[in-house]
Amino acid sequence: MSKSTQNSAQANDIKHTAEWQVEVKHLNNTLSAIDGEIEHLSKNIDEAKADVADLREYYVRGTQIFGDIDPQERVSINERIDNLITIGNAQIDRINLLKRNRQRPYFGRVRFSAGENSDDFYVGLTGVEHEGKYFVYDWRAPICELFYDYGKGAARYRTPHGFVSGEITLKRQFEIADGKLINMFDKGANLYDEYLQNVLNKISTDKLHNIASTIQAEQNAIIRDITNDVVIVQGYAGSGKTTVALHRIAYAMYRLKDLKSANFLIFTLNDAFMSHIEGVLPELGEQNTRSATMAKFIGRLLKLPKHFEESDMFLLRYLRLNKAKKEEIAAKLDLGIKEKVKKFVEKLIDKTTAIKGFKVREIPFAAKLLNRLWTADFCDLPYFDRFDAIAGYVVKKLKADENELVFAQVKEHVLKCFNATVNIEYLYRDFCDEVGLTKPDLTLVKTEDAILMCVLKRELEDMVVKMDIRHIVIDEAQEYPALFIDLIMRLFPRAQFSIFGDKYQQTNPLGIGDLNNIMVMRSHFGTQRFYSLDNAYRSSEEIVEYASRLIGNPRHNAFRLNNGHPVVEKQIADSTEQVASQVIEILEKEITDGGTIGIITGDVESARAITTEIQKVAPHKVCLVESARSAAFAQVQVIPVLLSKGLEFNTVIVVDNGGIYNSELGGNLKFIASTRAINKLYVLQENE
Repeated sequence: MSKSTQNSAQANDIKHTAEWQVEVKHLNNTLSAIDGEIEHLSKNIDEAKADVADLREYYVRGTQIFGDIDPQERVSINERIDNLITIGNAQIDRINLLKRNRQRPYFGRVRFSAGENSDDFYVGLTGVEHEGKYFVYDWRAPICELFYDYGKGAARYRTPHGFVSGEITLKRQFEIADGKLINMFDKGANLYDEYLQNVLNKISTDKLHNIASTIQAEQNAIIRDITNDVVIVQGYAGSGKTTVALHRIAYAMYRLKDLKSANFLIFTLNDAFMSHIEGVLPELGEQNTRSATMAKFIGRLLKLPKHFEESDMFLLRYLRLNKAKKEEIAAKLDLGIKEKVKKFVEKLIDKTTAIKGFKVREIPFAAKLLNRLWTADFCDLPYFDRFDAIAGYVVKKLKADENELVFAQVKEHVLKCFNATVNIEYLYRDFCDEVGLTKPDLTLVKTEDAILMCVLKRELEDMVVKMDIRHIVIDEAQEYPALFIDLIMRLFPRAQFSIFGDKYQQTNPLGIGDLNNIMVMRSHFGTQRFYSLDNAYRSSEEIVEYASRLIGNPRHNAFRLNNGHPVVEKQIADSTEQVASQVIEILEKEITDGGTIGIITGDVESARAITTEIQKVAPHKVCLVESARSAAFAQVQVIPVLLSKGLEFNTVIVVDNGGIYNSELGGNLKFIASTRAINKLYVLQENE
């Protein structure tokens, strides 16, 4: 009997038990409670709409009759309208969330006994309360720690007044679809892992989804750690790092009510990946947060009308360089260069002197006065800010309106008197020349120049980021140079940080790599905690074993069972046409399953060539992902390995036809490509 047949037979047996009927009754009662809350909220919304209409009509009539109404009353009416609209919008969001979760209102149940009291708690994506009774608890509620952290036996959960200790006598998980109970699994029957296997074996789609029903204890500890200022997580491919990061955001917004989605900033390597994860937070009842790539964020900081190099383009350029050029890039990104930047700016300040004075509206401002302002009155300010302060002083003495035009004109006079510039490009080239680095061509701002220029700019001015960011998530942190991570932490000194990465997936030779290296950057950290995620949940046991050998790490913790599909290695053909034929042969076999298929090449040129050949002869719709700004939503995708990080496919075809796969990063790149696969992996490669 097959495993699926066994599961079906088991589900049918369960349906004839009294326990099944108890669960069906609770599910129906929960659905009725949801419908009751939706009806109640809908009435509130209708009443709010009527109240808004009445207030607006009252305002219009008052204006028509009296020409205007009392100013205080006008303010009061507008405030009441705004409040009604805000409350109404929140209730509309709640209705939409309830309707979405009605299909599957909960996924778990815990019976907890404390003393003589015994209560059942149902766990779902959103809490359901109706007429004073809780039918479902939000997965983020403190009491739900019982579900995630304990099996049957002694347990405890936190309350505002301390811990409540007791015993879990029942732990159950449910498969619910379209408001119908499909199956249930009891921990006591040793089927908890089987439930997780069933969830993991669902056909993958283009998008990442929430894992609230299957969060493991080691993941839960990370998600609920909102006390440490810096949380660092190093995890194996497929251990759920990115998903945990998103659940951590949702949890923080739930527990810290003053936090909103706009207070979070997620750093991702490319826009294509952001489109892959954008559905998770809405599934969890929260809005998507701010996001940025390193290139985009630096572009905002520098405010230059330039194009900034994306991460994948940096790596392709770096690998083609000779040793001397690589060493110079490494020097620009070394943490030690901060001291050189500091000394350069100190020297710049010391030698900056007003060589003449000026007059504005016949009022003289002598060089002696300007130098006193520079060296005494405003000596505590950074370089750029001193010029602003002196210009502000002049404007004040003129008793002029402090509009932008007047200020800009005065500042121009001040700069001329000091024979100085506030052009960051000019000063950056001057810095490079002073410390013995090649003066850069800034037509396209390269990654190393962009980061170092930001470090210089921060030393030159009190750099203020006009975003109320209180929590920053850095995904794939192993790829970011330590200099960039240091810069971000200094720009947001009051923010919490969640930093996720995997040293075995490092593709940037100048990235920080092992996240333990972040732990030594203590000078501006608060409290910090380091976690490891070692279980691989994405790929089958066969794929994890194969991938682990690629990085010389035979130890692995594959949570998925052996699925009977060994990794298939084939010798790759010589020509692009023949390689495409090999790929098409695999596609013909796999595409009917309905799962996603990723064809992962070494570079974008190879991806384009293979896509063209496949489209000539194959009827399948093949989508090419060729840049960090593009996103694909198709069953079959052709994607360069550098853009595949964080993605997952039911089947992966690795096309190893040399190029970047033969570089110094070859082992890590093949590891990344291989671990994108969930169930099946084909590797087309040259014989070793």
